[in-house]
Amino acid sequence: MYFEDVQSCFVKYLESRKIFKVKEFDNTIKHKDISLDNIKEQMFIISEFHRRTLKYSGIMNKRLYNNIGKEVEQYKVYTKKFKKYLDRIGKIQNKTIFQKKLNQIGKKYLIRAKSCMDNLHKNDYTDLIIRSMKREEMCLINTYFSNLRKKRNIEVIDIEGCCYNMVEMDAVYFLNKIKRKGINVDFYEIIMEFCKYEHLKHSSEQFILSMISYPYEFMKCCSKYIYGTKNWTEKEYILKLSKAMDQDGESLIKS
Repeated sequence: MYFEDVQSCFVKYLESRKIFKVKEFDNTIKHKDISLDNIKEQMFIISEFHRRTLKYSGIMNKRLYNNIGKEVEQYKVYTKKFKKYLDRIGKIQNKTIFQKKLNQIGKKYLIRAKSCMDNLHKNDYTDLIIRSMKREEMCLINTYFSNLRKKRNIEVIDIEGCCYNMVEMDAVYFLNKIKRKGINVDFYEIIMEFCKYEHLKHSSEQFILSMISYPYEFMKCCSKYIYGTKNWTEKEYILKLSKAMDQDGESLIKS
């Protein structure tokens, strides 16, 4: 009962900012119809959501989780553990099929992962965290077309993911989904426009580029293999890895 009361209060807070929780959308954009204009418009709606919820400090009872830096730390852990595993299988004589594959391509992905992390820190990542904390920035997390839209007002279906985080992360969540679906668009143009909406600096552009360039799907698949969290055969792991590589696409960081 208490949870429902808290949820209701938070919904009222959002309504006071002209953001309305709805049960469903009468229609949504189909994958085949997604265009550059649709994507830019969605990024603008995400930015408007941020402006309207800025400085939320737990009034109306609901305290938000603080997820600032959570994804970056996870990526650091993935990179560190993958490097150790690559070093280890390099010394193994009788490698499995999957290990042989990693021995062939792993270094390339390790270099890419490190490059993304290095680019974050080279572009004042710590300053972005400080700014986010000072401004009490809120993220929605599920920023895709099926959960967030604007008609007369902003409408959202699922608000459970709302948390304190850098506004850049909502762009990362959205663009990662676009990238995984293989939609071919000019990510540089989209990111620059988003940062313009949000009045963010060049360091934010580089942050978003670094995060969507990190080979997350590849690292996640390798982590499952290393720790045996899935009961897949070697061939299934190879297929999963190939799919992950397709989803990660190419790095967008310019060397």
